[in-house]
Amino acid sequence: MRASDDQELVRQANSKFNDDETYKRYRWDASEFIGEVLYIKAVDQSTSGWGHINLDDFNVYNEGPMPTDIDQVAEEPESDEIRQSGTIKDWSAITGEWVPSTHGSNGGIWECPALVELPIDGDPTNTKWVLQVSINDGAPAGGSGMQYFVGDFDGKTFTNESPSEKILWTDYGADYYAAVDWNGIEGENGEKYWLGWMSNWQYANHTPTTTWRGSGTLPRQMELTQTEEGPRLKQTPISLNSIQDKSNAISYQNKKASELNNHLTEFSGTSYELIAEFDISNTNAKEFGFKVRKGEKEYTTIGYEVDDKTLFVDRTHSGAFDYGSNVLENHEGPLSIENETVKMHIFIDRSSIEVFGNNGETVITDQIFPDPSSQGLEVYSNSGDVTLKSLDIYPLDSIWNKKSGFQSKLTSWEPISGNWADTMNGKQGQSSGDSFILSAERGSDFKYEADIKILDSDSHPDDPSKDLVGNLVGAGALVFRSDSSGENSYVVNIDAKHNQVKLIKFANGLGTDLAAYNHGNIKTNKSYRLKVDVSGAHIKAYLDNNLVIDTKDQSYKEGHLGLNVWDATVLYNKVKFKPDKNHKNK
Repeated sequence: MRASDDQELVRQANSKFNDDETYKRYRWDASEFIGEVLYIKAVDQSTSGWGHINLDDFNVYNEGPMPTDIDQVAEEPESDEIRQSGTIKDWSAITGEWVPSTHGSNGGIWECPALVELPIDGDPTNTKWVLQVSINDGAPAGGSGMQYFVGDFDGKTFTNESPSEKILWTDYGADYYAAVDWNGIEGENGEKYWLGWMSNWQYANHTPTTTWRGSGTLPRQMELTQTEEGPRLKQTPISLNSIQDKSNAISYQNKKASELNNHLTEFSGTSYELIAEFDISNTNAKEFGFKVRKGEKEYTTIGYEVDDKTLFVDRTHSGAFDYGSNVLENHEGPLSIENETVKMHIFIDRSSIEVFGNNGETVITDQIFPDPSSQGLEVYSNSGDVTLKSLDIYPLDSIWNKKSGFQSKLTSWEPISGNWADTMNGKQGQSSGDSFILSAERGSDFKYEADIKILDSDSHPDDPSKDLVGNLVGAGALVFRSDSSGENSYVVNIDAKHNQVKLIKFANGLGTDLAAYNHGNIKTNKSYRLKVDVSGAHIKAYLDNNLVIDTKDQSYKEGHLGLNVWDATVLYNKVKFKPDKNHKNK
């Protein structure tokens, strides 16, 4: 390399290399550049793992005859042709038909298309076709999302009526993807209905939830509305009138935001529907809205920026979950002001928010993961007060059957660690490591049994090498003679990871195997009947009525009954306890 201009004068590949790493000599003729300062630059272009470069014994000679075995001759580099750069924008077709090759956003792969014909402003005689496309990634909030195109369809070809570079987003939140419409179900004017997957591929496999991970959105009605820029999608949620708790509904009219907060200090809720109309005809407020699922240090902001005319959801303070660097914290979409009014129709659930602005002209869907205790609500405004024409809040009942599918006469179950929930299929525990749940029942001598199913939600439960998600598949257990913390107790488990049934003694939180039975083929997603029979120091364990453990230990003589999960998600049901009448139980 020439020092004066860093021009490369000669390039030498290591063509003489062999595996014994002995040094090989290369000779270059640089006589044309006598009197100039040159330097050597070594470049490692290997893409493999660990390695090293050996360079040694550089010599420069400027007298005597030139050797005959020259490897390279240093030369002036050829001058590259000077090229202009820029963008050619104006094209004219001379022959044939030329059309733009791409439309909308191309920041990620396209999938899950949906093509529907929709009425404009409720007129069934005035329709346009809408092509919905899911994109991963490149959506406005980051990661996956949905875009749409409005145009015509002749039964074979869809033609987009917007400029090819125009992007129309279906939803401006981070969690609306792969929406599917119902076939053969229409509104009275030809409106269609659909729902989407409420998640984002940037974090879908890591959301901190149980009993399941991810959910569907509320079903929405689709139609078009005419705007200055052309027909645009409008989505409105179906009515939840049947699950609105009207006896505890809250309603206010013509109240200032500052005044309303005095009325909402006692409000508490995790699932509710909120409908608000803000009057901005006489306000200096630059921003206003709500802080929902509000706790001591966390909240999610749903607001409107007056100058920018944007509706937004801000998850900056929503909770401890990390959505990743590729997803924005603030999600916003354009929303015009109609008759000096901004309307927000909001649905809050335990881990989600769906916001519909001005009757569904702008929609934002987001998951949130606040602490369960964060249940407050606040109205706010910045740089001035704002009047709410109306505010209606309806607590929402659960759509799930109130009766749990868990069958047991044991009562007062108290989670000690891990995640536990009553589901339609039984009591479910989930944990990384050991977790316990204990009942109020205590016993010394008894028979204690349950159906236990270790779950593997991946599509290849019998072949972990094909798993797309690193599911924990460990063990589910019966706990007995336990103290109130589970740290000192007996546990008999079904271990799918090691294909064993084991008796374990926990002492101060540390487990020690007392006995083990090698089953050989314990399957996930299969229900096993596990039973322990305890009498004094004698402990027996049965798997599907077969005796598998028969041993003695007298460390613990009495204590709580409970359940345990280790590195797994496990379902328990038909839990039965039968005390030995010849011994005292509590």
